[in-house]
Amino acid sequence: MQAPPAAPTGTTEIVWHERRYRARAIAGGAAFELYSDIREDGFHPSGGAFHRYVHASEVTSPGGELLLTGVAPLSIPVMPGVDAATVHRYSQNPRIGPAERALVSAVRATAFVTIGTRMVKPLSRHQVARQLTSAPLVSGVCYREFDVAHLRTPDDRVVLSGDPDDARDTSFALRWKAICACDYQSTEAANFPGLVTVPGRERRGSMILGTGFLPSGTHLIPEFATAGFADLPLTARAEILAYTPDGAEISLFQYQPQTNVWDRMAGARHRDLVNRIPGLETGRALFRTNPSVHAGLVGEHEGERVPVTADPGHGFSVYARGATSRTPVTRPQRFYTRARWRDIEVLALGRNEDWVRVRLSQPDLEAIMATDATCVERGIYECWAPLAELENPRMVVVDYPKDDRPAPCLPAGPARRFGCLSFAQFGGPSPPPPPRPPLDFGCGAHRMHGHVVLHCAGRRSPVAGRRSPVAGRRSRRRSGVSQAWPSFC
Repeated sequence: MQAPPAAPTGTTEIVWHERRYRARAIAGGAAFELYSDIREDGFHPSGGAFHRYVHASEVTSPGGELLLTGVAPLSIPVMPGVDAATVHRYSQNPRIGPAERALVSAVRATAFVTIGTRMVKPLSRHQVARQLTSAPLVSGVCYREFDVAHLRTPDDRVVLSGDPDDARDTSFALRWKAICACDYQSTEAANFPGLVTVPGRERRGSMILGTGFLPSGTHLIPEFATAGFADLPLTARAEILAYTPDGAEISLFQYQPQTNVWDRMAGARHRDLVNRIPGLETGRALFRTNPSVHAGLVGEHEGERVPVTADPGHGFSVYARGATSRTPVTRPQRFYTRARWRDIEVLALGRNEDWVRVRLSQPDLEAIMATDATCVERGIYECWAPLAELENPRMVVVDYPKDDRPAPCLPAGPARRFGCLSFAQFGGPSPPPPPRPPLDFGCGAHRMHGHVVLHCAGRRSPVAGRRSPVAGRRSRRRSGVSQAWPSFC
């Protein structure tokens, strides 16, 4: 992944808390590493000196590094009695009044995502292992890298963790570029009203406050979630990062969409970091993944629907194994699969025999109890559902602007939600057809994105209503036809 325009690599002199420090810009100017010759509060030993990390918005620098990041920081309205401390205090209270909530929402609206914004999601060691061996997708709560660039040590990044991990000597994260603003939502109560009321026994990680900000006693960090908690396809050169106690950021793996592999970037010097990820073969350099069938990217090329890859800043290209294709792509789209189960809207993630892995798109306590869903990470609730009980399976299509311009996403039909989502079978004219025959539950087989997808009429399971203990397999042979796994139908 290419970094944003870099700030000068040498040291400069900045002012922080009315004192001058030598500092080095990091993360393209979004944060600074401060140096001091004496021990001070918050400074840690680093060679023969002491250092700490602060956000660029907290310092005064003659170099204008904050402007080089290309990301707009939070803005606070100019009005009597309102400052950053006031907004932070309101943002940590899920029961604030209407006037205070309006103020917090106004500040939260100034944190937005554009094409190419670098996003990050904290991962545990086990999540890293799953990411390397599953479809190249991302979902759940995430952040702009700009807002968390000053959190460089594992102790500092604990506040971001959505999957509690006993290991505190190293932290991991996934970094990618946003394709479009319509793929992300604020975690405000207006978007996810049920998450605020979920009790602690049903949560994993810190609670969702409903103000759009991360629960933190010291930081004012805006939170984002993938739209409707749907899976988003990873962009070219997405990275899995490791952070060490000295504040170093090491790129461990990089995703190459043309070959569908995670390529190990860390050398022998950082072999100990890779060895902390459970289940990986020692010395393995490539991790091949299978493209997902239930979610992905498609586009039009010479009148045909073909799978495409996204590289924000460079546009979309036809999926060509081994090299980036220069073939022009028109009408790029993202698709994913939805259904209803027990009168609850769910996302279909994958299928195993007569069971389908589903995720709640609007989690609340009632839906969690009705589906017996489990919190697998912060804000994400999943369970297994009998295939025969799923109703109204449909493909949801998101139209992207073709060029990397700040143009609004165009809905494929009159139905509109989350800013630019268009829903098939929600009434009114239907959106354009999916890339291949739509999902159904009839008997037969069809081919989607180069993979044969088998779908058979579901039979009611004798253990319907109970969670399936069976985990999804990587691949399976049936009737001599290869099936990409996981698949919905």
